Amino acid sequence: MMRALCSFLLMSLAMPASAEIFRLRAPTEPLEAVIRADGKLNLEVRFRGRVVVSTPPIGLEVDGHLRADALPPLSGNTRRKVNEAIRPAVPEKRSVIPDRYNELRLSFGPHLAVTFRVYDDGVAYRFETAIDGEVVVRNESAGLRFANGDTAWMALVTCRTEPGVDCFNSNHEENYQQLKTDAVPAGRLAYLPITVQTAGAFVAFTDSDVRDYPGLWLRRVPGEPAFSGDFARYPLEEVVAGGEFKQSLVTKRADFLARTSGRRTLPWRVLMVSPDAAGLLVNDLVYRLASPLELQDVGWIKPGQSTEEWITSRLLHGVDFKSGLNTATYRYYIDFAAEYGMEYMMFDAGWSDPGDNTRLTPEIDVPGLIAYAKTKGVGVLLWNEAHALSRNLEEALDRYAAWGARGIMVDFMDRDDQPMLRFQERVAREAAKRRLVVNLHGVAKPTGLQRAYPNLLTREAVLGHEYNMWSDRVTPDHALTVPFTRMLAGPMDWEGGAMFNGTQKTFRVVGDQPMSQGTRAQQLAQYVVYDSPLQYLAGTPSDYRKEPELGRFLTGIPTTWDETRALQGAIGDYVVVARRKGDTWYVAAMTDWTARKLEAPLSFLAPGEYTATVVADGVNADRYAADYKIESRTVNPRESLVIELAPGGGYVSRLTRSGNP
Repeated sequence: MMRALCSFLLMSLAMPASAEIFRLRAPTEPLEAVIRADGKLNLEVRFRGRVVVSTPPIGLEVDGHLRADALPPLSGNTRRKVNEAIRPAVPEKRSVIPDRYNELRLSFGPHLAVTFRVYDDGVAYRFETAIDGEVVVRNESAGLRFANGDTAWMALVTCRTEPGVDCFNSNHEENYQQLKTDAVPAGRLAYLPITVQTAGAFVAFTDSDVRDYPGLWLRRVPGEPAFSGDFARYPLEEVVAGGEFKQSLVTKRADFLARTSGRRTLPWRVLMVSPDAAGLLVNDLVYRLASPLELQDVGWIKPGQSTEEWITSRLLHGVDFKSGLNTATYRYYIDFAAEYGMEYMMFDAGWSDPGDNTRLTPEIDVPGLIAYAKTKGVGVLLWNEAHALSRNLEEALDRYAAWGARGIMVDFMDRDDQPMLRFQERVAREAAKRRLVVNLHGVAKPTGLQRAYPNLLTREAVLGHEYNMWSDRVTPDHALTVPFTRMLAGPMDWEGGAMFNGTQKTFRVVGDQPMSQGTRAQQLAQYVVYDSPLQYLAGTPSDYRKEPELGRFLTGIPTTWDETRALQGAIGDYVVVARRKGDTWYVAAMTDWTARKLEAPLSFLAPGEYTATVVADGVNADRYAADYKIESRTVNPRESLVIELAPGGGYVSRLTRSGNP
């Protein structure tokens, strides 16, 4: 009795009498948000009764209206339950997304509200302001608190060296580090997403619906297993820097985050929660929380595959012309894309002066090639330097559309402050007006903008295959980490498909003919494992044509999916994923430098027999990474696929109902 009384007294001392405690549970899973409002606002996330993550006080500072460290009095609360379905215009993981959550909205005085949502697979919150006119958002308090010993996978930024340029000028292309939360270097800046393994669950943190506002970053709090939020503040001065490719870098920033409308919702802060790492792979909370479709007509938007000629320096062989920046080379790429049923052909940097998109390379007949590609049923995508495009966006897009181009890539932005995110949204909106699809490179991670503008098919924000041209950083460990970290934010343009492959012992850097680390079968598996409605084949068409059975298998892999299932996975180690398009399933697996033997039960299949066409590591792939085998057999839902992976290996099985083509 005395112990119970002491416990009650301690709780009373720890909690002010004025504290309001709100509990919000997930619709069906044992996930709960506990919100405490007592002049400050804190969130605690519990899974299966255990606290897996909490926040320091969260708040918003708006000049003349709100303070981040002191909430106005609580003036009301409302709850609602939602059970709907989203049918995405471009289905990245699934064609029907259940949108089921419980919501709590807390009002603080007349100007501020905070909405919390709990889904079966995560928790999110956002601020909402009701202030007339334009306001200055001075700051937003955000952050995370974990337990000592929790393990984090996070990308710590390597700061640029140009004078006056801060660390927020980043291309978001880092290797993810695995660190204990209390061992992350204090003060180091990290961009989102981050993923943390706690004692009770895996938790990933990112943001969604970031519009007319900067993205959120994190810094380690000294002496604690905690991270405080930080932002790229509003730019005041910029400098144009770079060699062949120019970009605008910020050299001076204001002491506020944004100038924006006073009546608006702010970005969602998103916590994905799963009992295991594999469960994170099917999480699409960022998409669910994003602004809904804003286009009236989406029938023209066409996901698919594209050639990519920059990574291999446009090197062809077995042809009777000198390959390079010339019409004959690009015509060859178009013919290959048409022959293999690909939707697009990429004109990467080099078709024009990078700094002036009106000055075409004389040796390339750009309008004529676009017209030729159209007769072949192939759409042309045109690379653009962002700084140059910002000077004549509408005029350039009008010209591209008049030529008959189907889309653009925009590169070298390397920022996520308010003006840069405004520019990216403007690009998506103006491109949609002209029926152009968009790919963003040199850019921060996605935050769901593609739901409003589904012509925004993919973006980079990842250290991908191109780094094999000049470094040894794209290891299988890295390739097995990004699905559980970067890809949780949205589509990820990796640009793989290398036909020049190396083992851990034989890999070397060859700029004009980049080699992948890991097997050829792993290159194939990445097209199933990685989310991206626009996928590039960065190998040379000459090599694909030498092995047409493999080439046609690769170009037949869908880029959008009706269903996704994560079967197994461990961050940085291995993954097994199953995806369905129509009645056809694909099962793909990848491993790090450790050879593995895995089993994938086929119980997810509908009854009946299936033909399994398998591309797997060859018997000598441990020594010759390009070794692979293709074989077929009949399977049914009562069986399991036995998957044998060489070091750095991969596996893909295409499962079609017997009798189907």
